[in-house]
Amino acid sequence: MSGFQPIPSPVSSRQTTTYHVADTVDDHLARLPIGIILKALNIFTAKFPELRILQASAFIKEYQTARSQESKALLATILAITRKQCSIVTGDWLRSLKSSECYASYAWSTLSDAILQPPKVQVVQALLILTLYEWGVREYHKAWMHCGIAIRIMQSLHSSRVSPHPLDTSQNNDTDVMTIAVEARTYWACFIMDCTINSGTYNPRMLPMSEMHKLKVPRPLNYTDFAFGFDAASLDHICTGDLSGLAQSFETIAAGFDIYAQAMAFVFNNGRCAPGMCAPENCPWAPGSAWSQCRERLEEWRKSQHERLCYPQHSVVVHMTLGHGESFIYLNMLYYLSTIMLHREYFPFLPTADLTPRGPVDPPLLEAEAPPGWWDESAKELFNAAEQIACLLQEASECGIPLMTPFSGFCAFTACFLNLYVFRFPRMNLGRSTKAEQLMNWGLEYLEEFQNAWELAGGWIKTIQNSSLLYKRATEDAGRYRGRSRADFETLHQSIHEYRIVDRSDQHLQQISHADRNSQRREEEAELPVARQVQASNGMGPAVNAAVPDPFPNWWSMLQEVEFTDVGNLWNGMHQAQGEANN
Repeated sequence: MSGFQPIPSPVSSRQTTTYHVADTVDDHLARLPIGIILKALNIFTAKFPELRILQASAFIKEYQTARSQESKALLATILAITRKQCSIVTGDWLRSLKSSECYASYAWSTLSDAILQPPKVQVVQALLILTLYEWGVREYHKAWMHCGIAIRIMQSLHSSRVSPHPLDTSQNNDTDVMTIAVEARTYWACFIMDCTINSGTYNPRMLPMSEMHKLKVPRPLNYTDFAFGFDAASLDHICTGDLSGLAQSFETIAAGFDIYAQAMAFVFNNGRCAPGMCAPENCPWAPGSAWSQCRERLEEWRKSQHERLCYPQHSVVVHMTLGHGESFIYLNMLYYLSTIMLHREYFPFLPTADLTPRGPVDPPLLEAEAPPGWWDESAKELFNAAEQIACLLQEASECGIPLMTPFSGFCAFTACFLNLYVFRFPRMNLGRSTKAEQLMNWGLEYLEEFQNAWELAGGWIKTIQNSSLLYKRATEDAGRYRGRSRADFETLHQSIHEYRIVDRSDQHLQQISHADRNSQRREEEAELPVARQVQASNGMGPAVNAAVPDPFPNWWSMLQEVEFTDVGNLWNGMHQAQGEANN
């Protein structure tokens, strides 16, 4: 019996494996050459403008000495997200890295011990980067939770700095200017991630702008001062300032995400379908309406920027040569995406081929008439925004600075859908979208490439394909969906708004099929009285089973028409199952 070795349980086996992987990654991170760390830092800083929170000198100093557990967790998140850029980044050094999943797993196992310890900015930064990574791989709940934890730790850290009577007296408040600058940027990154993640989960934000003002979070240093690590004069509290230059792009991006979150909240709170939103005083052109207020904020934000930051007046290639290409793209994508979200809410989801720009065609209808030309101008802004996003991302790829972030993917998806829409219904923009098909194809090519980096793209591509199926059928046979509204395609309509995309292809196709078959049934019912008259005149009895109700929706691939033999087999199988149940 002394030689007996118990068989490990599945749980203990998994724990042993996890510990072994963690130990292996820990040793790997401890010995990773500084040159590889610098390359990863450069890629991360360039490709993720919303998370430019790492001050290079302070960051590298941390890895030239003994590397703490928090710093290794932060490095692991950077490497996890860098590995996701392998489709657009090349180099032999990438071969020495482990998988993204391996780094992410190590980071969380380390951070899970750190989150209840005295707050450290490295823990917040690691959680924010992990949040973005998890959103990209469709771990939405984890991303939402980790974003919330990061915000709470940052609030605790900030409170220990500014409170006259901090709860935790163990915190060291003898901080230098650079420490405060890094913490300020990290706090604003929490704000940005809060805007994006909560607009994707339909939850209220934890950090509204009013809270940032109330807490007197310092303005982030401009890009140059932050990089060099000086200029204490820039650390005054929030106040109105010149946000026109790209040096201040991080602060401008934060303000833009605040407006974007407001536009998304309007849409997700049911937009025009919300109670009272169709009243004359709440119509989009009415001064003081929710739509009008958001639009005014958006345009004021745009006007606050230098005219050199406006696309297409100025190109991506110019800003690429200055080293600010990605920030330039982000600023413009924020503007155009917010524009789309506001205008699209009022346009028909399924117009007819001859319909020109106008507002809702299905209930609830607006209770006031728009000013002359308002819908024409709205269509112009809507479809121009989709065109500019497609061109921005295409030009970025041609310049050699392609963006592959979850937010840029959502922008590409949104623009691709609208370019598909106006390609199938060109009169909805009065024939002004002459490049719609090309722009749509650019969007699809981008999403296919994006799919190599992030799993997030799969659901977006299927939503585009299912929308294409619906619009192709609707334009080829005008009567096929006559009388249908967005309520008949509610799941598909919901999917076109989703930053947190879920694959609902089966539901999309079910609704498309259901609407199609119901249209055919109405036509049959309309012809039925005539058929009965003919039967009566011929001395024939009434027809049997003139209109058999649809017992089950058809589920089939978007790439081929339904096989009627399969439907017959499905029908027979259902009747057989029903008979067995009755017995």
